[in-house]
Amino acid sequence: MPTDEKNREAEFRIEELTNRIIELEKEVILSREASYDANRKKTMFLANMSHEIRTPMNSILGMYGLLKDTALSQEQEEFLEIIHIASQNLLIIINDILDLSKIEAGDLKVEMKPFSVNNEIQQVIKLLSIKARGKGIELTSRIDANVPSCIIGDAVRLKQILINLSNNAIKFTHQGQVQIAIETIDMDDPDFESKRVFIPDWIQPNLLNSNQRILKFEVIDTGIGISAADQETLFNEFAQLDNPLVKRFEGTGLGLSISKQLTILLRGKMGVISNIGEGSTFWFALLVTTGDENLLKTPQSQIPNATLNGRILNILLVEDNLLNQKFAMTTLKREGHNVELAENGQIAMEKFRNNQYDLILMDIAMPVMDGLEAARIIRETEHQKLQQMNEAERKKFQPVQIVAITAHVMMADKEKCLNSGMNDFLAKPYRPNDLLGVIRKLNFT
Repeated sequence: MPTDEKNREAEFRIEELTNRIIELEKEVILSREASYDANRKKTMFLANMSHEIRTPMNSILGMYGLLKDTALSQEQEEFLEIIHIASQNLLIIINDILDLSKIEAGDLKVEMKPFSVNNEIQQVIKLLSIKARGKGIELTSRIDANVPSCIIGDAVRLKQILINLSNNAIKFTHQGQVQIAIETIDMDDPDFESKRVFIPDWIQPNLLNSNQRILKFEVIDTGIGISAADQETLFNEFAQLDNPLVKRFEGTGLGLSISKQLTILLRGKMGVISNIGEGSTFWFALLVTTGDENLLKTPQSQIPNATLNGRILNILLVEDNLLNQKFAMTTLKREGHNVELAENGQIAMEKFRNNQYDLILMDIAMPVMDGLEAARIIRETEHQKLQQMNEAERKKFQPVQIVAITAHVMMADKEKCLNSGMNDFLAKPYRPNDLLGVIRKLNFT
């Protein structure tokens, strides 16, 4: 074949391959955009579902808190506690679903604050003890003496993992006990080599600082046990949906997956040791930083004043849900505050223009005008008033405090609220003390 013809054929093949590469690149871009769009829609769906469930949950848990403080018979207290436990279990499921969305979106942040491991364990025991007693099993804890009394980390996420693991253990245990155990893995331990398997690969125990410890947490049960085959898919999302053994048990199948992902987020390691009929031990290990025990004591100057120095606040509650209106107004009026109601942002604006308020508690998702738009207009109105004041009036001027109260609890939602001019953010469901605590943190002069 002549050289020119070979060159033309080579050029043709190169052009053909180049066009194919361009087509493949377009397909990759379209596939990636479709994947992003699907994830975005899933995130929006989960966030909306969370909002719709959290709104009535706020009424249930809020009214529980108010009712608990009234005179009740022993039987009524038991009934009320059952409602509380059931509500808490539902809230755990809601949080798991939302956290799955947050993890996938990279929106879940780890906090680093001092806390007592013992206190967190006791809260888990208290939350789940009625469920355990109802099945006739014991729920206990064992904390080794060498476990630090104060560590720096994310207490909320640690407790969430322990609740999920303990809930599962109780679910699959019909007699015997469930125990939450904590120990420190030290290089000086005679059994250190056998425990090395529990240590995350990235941790070099011999290079730890003096204030660092490896804590191993275990949830040990005497339940039905798990086969080796089932253990391989145990931490997958929605694993329960594909497992005929556990379909007869309650749950979404998300708890273990969330717990595993939270452990990874905390830079830890999780696993399970189990045999059919011999119970299970779910374990996870974390590298933690120890803290001074004095950090657990709240300085007197930081303790919120329960009465705001006796000051009665004029409060505008902006809330469209009837049950949540009742709960919030009852809580605030019991504290002696004056409370007015607005069912949406538009009504809130009209009331703000005609009245003087110290505080506005603002729901976000409302008909006619949402809370974000209402807050922005309020701040713009205040700015315009400020421009018309003389210097003496400006010095005395106090902007109204605005607190977002919402079932939209993604990190981006909080940022939107603060960017619209709000002073703080309270997520639903909240309890009476949560609401009062937020108010006490605000600056009223």
